[in-house]
Amino acid sequence: MVKLIGDLIKDVIEPGFCLGCNACVAACPMQCIKKEENEIPVLKTGCINCGICYGQCPQVVDPKTLQKAIFGDNPTDELLGTYTQALAVEAKDAIMKAHGQDGGAVTALLSSLLDDGYIDGAVVVGTGEAPWQPVARVATTTGELIECAGSKYTRTPLFIGLRDAVNLYYRKRVAIVGTPCNIVASWRMQFSEPTNRHLGETIRLRVGLFCGGVFRYKEFLKDIIERQLRAPLAEVAKFDMKDGRFVIYLRHKPKRELALSAVKRYIDLPCKICSDFTAEFADISVGSAGSPHGRSTVLIRTPTGAEAFDVAKKFRKFSAVELEKVKPGIEGVRLEAKAKKGAAAKELEIMRRQKKPLPVWLQERPPEPPKETIESLKSISRV
Repeated sequence: MVKLIGDLIKDVIEPGFCLGCNACVAACPMQCIKKEENEIPVLKTGCINCGICYGQCPQVVDPKTLQKAIFGDNPTDELLGTYTQALAVEAKDAIMKAHGQDGGAVTALLSSLLDDGYIDGAVVVGTGEAPWQPVARVATTTGELIECAGSKYTRTPLFIGLRDAVNLYYRKRVAIVGTPCNIVASWRMQFSEPTNRHLGETIRLRVGLFCGGVFRYKEFLKDIIERQLRAPLAEVAKFDMKDGRFVIYLRHKPKRELALSAVKRYIDLPCKICSDFTAEFADISVGSAGSPHGRSTVLIRTPTGAEAFDVAKKFRKFSAVELEKVKPGIEGVRLEAKAKKGAAAKELEIMRRQKKPLPVWLQERPPEPPKETIESLKSISRV
């Protein structure tokens, strides 16, 4: 039986599992779903009950079902997923490095692929009229990539950007850059039945970002950082989340730092129950964990990812060394991935005990945490 918008509201939106990716909004053929200010989709008139909206949602499917569809086998690493190469990468261009996150690796990679024609556009996250308010943008030049560089750490309606890339910019070979849940949604667009397939088939490359969780714009950036910390968002040059700290770099004042343990309460609910730190289903995954300051860890996962990286290397816009040659190396990535998987398993166990709604794909069976998180689950049961 096809699941409809009413099922999406019941299974995802009402329990608070919607992550605001707006894949359902972008894929609706009748444009009868719109996004509210908080990025939560709402139904307008004109629905034809096609079920495409439900088919795009990353929150209604066990992510493990994607593993064999994408890679054809079980993951090569229980904590990090399947990957064939691990590198530490930094852009060579000073402007890319200054504007980008952790050495500007993603900007340099996408810039090279645009120069080659391997992609004809990239869906990335920029900022809107309000300071640091994230919006999806379609970048077709290096300058546009640089304008959108840097992590925003808030939920973003990424797939509005994909819809614009296809319907407004007429792009046919698009790269998307997103968090692990965004990557899952992108595969749902390709594999699900029913689906609006012309969107999913436009995606040529999926670049996934390491993610420990994101925040809501109003509740965290506006209320906590701007009002309580008195750090005007208009004066913020950059955010960073590293070494157990949330760092706020201000243009004309000393940076401000918060312990991650203090800000975790503001992390979005869908992020608290997500066990994917390294974007395990991306073609290429990128993040700071494992690499020294000024470089990004890059995990090549799929043949498409390997092909794109080889194409980009020809333009010499970035330097890359094997991750095993730097510290903390792959074990640094594994440590953070283990922590996220353990935290997600604990959060789900707490929700079960409190008889709160669970994600629909977990309602029929308990989760299967990695072996390395079993001890942490045992400690919960003794409390």
